Amino acid sequence: MRLLRAKAARKTLNFYRTAFGLHAPYTVLVDGTFVHHATGAVKTNLAGRLAKVLGRGAKFAVPAAVLDELRELGDAAADALAFCRRFCEVLGAPGHLAAADAVLHLVGEHNERKYVVATNDQMLQRRVRSVPGAPLVYFTGTVLVVDPPSKASVRGARQKERGAGHLDADEAALAKRLKRAQRAEAAAAAPKLQRRSKKKRRH
Repeated sequence: MRLLRAKAARKTLNFYRTAFGLHAPYTVLVDGTFVHHATGAVKTNLAGRLAKVLGRGAKFAVPAAVLDELRELGDAAADALAFCRRFCEVLGAPGHLAAADAVLHLVGEHNERKYVVATNDQMLQRRVRSVPGAPLVYFTGTVLVVDPPSKASVRGARQKERGAGHLDADEAALAKRLKRAQRAEAAAAAPKLQRRSKKKRRH
């Protein structure tokens, strides 16, 4: 079963690499629910655990709003807060945003910064799945799961694939002008070719 999960994870990461250009070493954008579950319920070496799935060199990032949320939980989230302070780059977001909204703000509409999002918040998971090109990881009990490509990501990949062979507006206009010029040249050359062919037939 573990081998099947590892194979599925590699396949999913390869999809995001091919379709959206996400390459290792990955930057993992974590929230409090994910880190708290890992350090509290699972009591695992989170950095080592993720390295087995995402490869070595993965970096961690966390919105400042998540740290505020963990501080409010007090002693219950002390280990999670310590992990974030030690291993994570703290990223800013508008101060009025809640932790989950801060994660989505950083991911954006198309995950331009190419994060791997790590959350155990099911509502946030659903919202991340609506973002094309945003890989998702979470714990199910003690098992670390790499979510299969979402419908939004599959659609986004297909659109990129279809668009790869298409020209933008300027390129299309230039192509039309070139075709018209080529047709005009061919039309101008046609009478000359006809005259030459007639001369050859006379000889």
